[in-house]
Amino acid sequence: MPSRKKAEGKARKAAKEAAKAEEGKRQAVIANQRQVGPHEALMQRLNINATTLSCKHGYGLVALTPGDLKICQDVIRTFIAVFTSREDVMECFIEASTVTHEKYPDLYSSKLLLESLVSCLLSSGTQRVLDEGDNCPARLFAMLACYFEEWSNVKVRKTKATLNWTQIFEFNHADDHTLVKYLRKRIDCSCLDKKYKEARCITKMGTCCNPSCSWPNQKVERSMMFCCTRCGDANYCSIECQRAAWKIHRGDCDNIVKLKAAFDSKQQERVI
Repeated sequence: MPSRKKAEGKARKAAKEAAKAEEGKRQAVIANQRQVGPHEALMQRLNINATTLSCKHGYGLVALTPGDLKICQDVIRTFIAVFTSREDVMECFIEASTVTHEKYPDLYSSKLLLESLVSCLLSSGTQRVLDEGDNCPARLFAMLACYFEEWSNVKVRKTKATLNWTQIFEFNHADDHTLVKYLRKRIDCSCLDKKYKEARCITKMGTCCNPSCSWPNQKVERSMMFCCTRCGDANYCSIECQRAAWKIHRGDCDNIVKLKAAFDSKQQERVI
């Protein structure tokens, strides 16, 4: 009969070998991502999340046909391919949205498909944070999840008047506190609890909507910011910045106010 020390030694050795094998797999994924293009690497992570992980962070709870599942994956693949093709974030986002909308119109009008798509993006972003702490791709997944969530609420569920573009685009350079909190609130597991505790000490940052803001990259502590009281969409770091950006913001502000007024009027009609 083997001694207790020998048994413990074998157990430690087996644990080390298992950890080494797991690290080898992780390094292989990283090396592979360096060899392929950016959107291919993101899609590889997406596919891993959907098939092999022990926790899918809520993804898969919605029953979909194989055809519907393929549509969701194709939409994300197409969106990322177009989005990562240029440097201008807003221009790329609009183009990617236009391309996917024309190619997959049924998804943009289906509550079930949009719900599954958002869930898939949240799962992928969560796993990316957990895997390597590489939060750049996670920010992209969160930004897309926010966009499709907003689209569903405005265009399909009709529970909001307009998409909050400021919130959507802020995920492009979101701090880890903001990113992890957003993902953690929307998944149905506790996988991000530890990451959230670590990220809570990070100061939340916001983006001033004045293009000529003097802060680096227009990033300011969120506690210092305020939003336009007229439309509730644009954020600023100071009255000076709000005044400086008014000529740029005025058209969007007027449009948002009109849309919200029309939405509120319809809501009142339904109540009556």
